[in-house]
Formats: sequence, C-alpha cells, structure tokens
Amino acid sequence: MRHMRTNRLAFTLVELLVVIAIIGTLVALLLPAVQSARETARSNTCRNNIKQFTTALTLYDTNQKKLPGYVNSIVDSSSPKNSSNQQPTVGRRASWVVLTFPYIEEPALFDRWSKNFNTPIGNASADNQDMPELLGAQCPSDAPDGPGTPALSYVVNAGQAMLDTSRGNNNTPAGAIDANTEYIGNGVFFDLNRNPNINNGRLDLRENAPALQSSINYISSADGTSKTMMVSENIHPQAWSYLGDTAQQRDAKHHFGFVWHNQASGADAAIRKINGANQAGAVDGTVFWPTSGSAPFADGESYGYPSSNHPGGVNMSFCDSHIVFLAEDIDQRVYAQSMTSNRKRSKYFDASISTTNPNAADRNLPQPSDADF
Repeated sequence: MRHMRTNRLAFTLVELLVVIAIIGTLVALLLPAVQSARETARSNTCRNNIKQFTTALTLYDTNQKKLPGYVNSIVDSSSPKNSSNQQPTVGRRASWVVLTFPYIEEPALFDRWSKNFNTPIGNASADNQDMPELLGAQCPSDAPDGPGTPALSYVVNAGQAMLDTSRGNNNTPAGAIDANTEYIGNGVFFDLNRNPNINNGRLDLRENAPALQSSINYISSADGTSKTMMVSENIHPQAWSYLGDTAQQRDAKHHFGFVWHNQASGADAAIRKINGANQAGAVDGTVFWPTSGSAPFADGESYGYPSSNHPGGVNMSFCDSHIVFLAEDIDQRVYAQSMTSNRKRSKYFDASISTTNPNAADRNLPQPSDADF
C-alpha cells in the first residue's frame, strides 16, 4: 500500500483569525507601555527645563543679591527723565525669563533686549530675532500653536492673586487693583516695573507703590528654600515676555507667575486649583491677556494656577532646586503655604477654619511636611 503525503500550501481561515487576534492583543498591550514611555521622556525633559530655569534664577540671585521680578523695567538710564516722575522715558518691560538670558547661554539675546532701545522689539514673527522660539521654555507635552513662536510653559511663584477679595481695599477706587497690599512673605517674585513711561499708558495702579524684591537669602532665613516653591508649569501663558514695545497689556501676575487665593467661591472654586482651568468649559471665555478695552485683570487669574498636560499633576521646583511632581489633588492649604516665603509675614489664612480666627493665620497653622506632597 502506498502512503501519500499531502503538502499544506496555506493557513486555514481559523488559524489566520487566531494569529490576527494574538497580534492585536500584543499591540493592545504594547501601546500603553509605549505611550507611558513617551510621556515619561517628555516629563523628564520638562523637569530638566525647570531645573535649568531654577539654576539660572539662583545664579542671578548670587550675582545680584536679589531675585528678579515676574515683570521688570529695563531702561536707558541716559534717556531724558519724565518731568512728573523723574524716571527714564526710554526702555521696555521684560519678564523674569528675559533676565535669565545671561545664565541660560543667551547673552546675545539679552543684549538685544537691554540695548538698542531705539530699535523696537518685534512682533514675534517667525524670523524675529528679539522674540525667538526658546525650546527650553516649552514643555514637550505643551506644544506651541506654531513653530517659531516665543511660547512659554513655565511660570514663577508670584504669591497672592491680585484680585483675591481678602486683600481689602485700602481706599483704592471701586473695582480697581489694590496697589498697597502686596507683602514680601506672600511669595517670591513681584512686580518690579514701576516706570509708567514704558508701559504705554496701561497703568496697573502699582506704579506709585513700593516695589518688593525678595532674595534666596531672605527665603532661607524665613520658611526655608526647601519649603518654598519657585518655578512651575502652566499651559496658559502665551509668550515669554510681552509681545513688542507697543503691547497694551497691563502687568499681571498670571501672565508670568502662578498664584494663590485665600478664598474662592462659586465657579471659581472649581478652577482655582492645580489643573483646574484645564477642565472643558471651566473658564468663562474672558480674554487671558487683557486687551485695550478690558478690565484691568479680568478673570484671567483663574488661569494663574499651575497646569500641565502630564496626567495627574505638574512638575514644580523649590528654591533649593529640588523638583517634585505635585499632584493636582494636593490640599489647597498645603499649596498656598508652600508658596508663601515667610509664614510670619504672609497674609494667607485657612478660610475653611475662619476668616477672622487668629488660629487660621499662616503663622499659627501646622507647616507642610514632605508627606503632604
């Protein structure tokens, strides 16, 4: 009897479906791991960017014995003085980012900002040498709207929000910004632009108030550098400085800084927290950077809380240069207390306890520990 062997030339349909199912399962298992690895890489790059800015600000403090403001005046000291305020009439505003240029290997860019005042700063076009794209100022998870733009993903600790209703009024006009209730213990970076001559007439009502300036030494002698926040992520700032010499925006904390409030009520309570303004429909459509006809700060301060596209929180540095990933569900008291630089002089109080009880004041509250983060 002859035995004949049949050669198989193809898979059966069932075998093919099984193979496809196995491959699909493996891909489904692999994709989350790939996405997670990519996000980890982006977050690490972000942390490195924050580290570079924190180091630059520390070096600035070492050389200048003080920290820059979140917004500053760079003036031509040889220009004529204004007859009413005796300040130079030629200069430009610059954010804290500009003042770090000599310490992040951008000395030529700093020269363009601090010299040649007769040449206007451009309008942030792709070929603009004065407002170029700075990759180190962008989180990889927070891609800019277009290439070549001066996008910014990082902000500094600007302390108590200007529109916090607990500030009081101090006899300023109704609805006006209270210029007299800024306190050194409330944060780290302050408004150092006190020259109305270079603000294009967009006064912020702080021009005549004393300028506050902090330092690493002050923070070290108060709450301590390891307990005080310095640089955070925020996906809402539009650029690393005001766009052009003719920009009409008033100086505002939430343009280049992050803030805290003593109290938040109604819809504000849901968005005045880490990643709060990321919620769909959370913000009421108010223009982030006030334009010519808008209120002094509008509701843009709701954007003034740390935010990111990293799942669950933001990267944050402290004044001693250590970096943490701050969970978005962090207790609001811990968040605010970690922003104040001097608990004995800050104006923070825990409104959940009382608005008048002395025990609710920062100086009498338990201080945050590492476990709180």
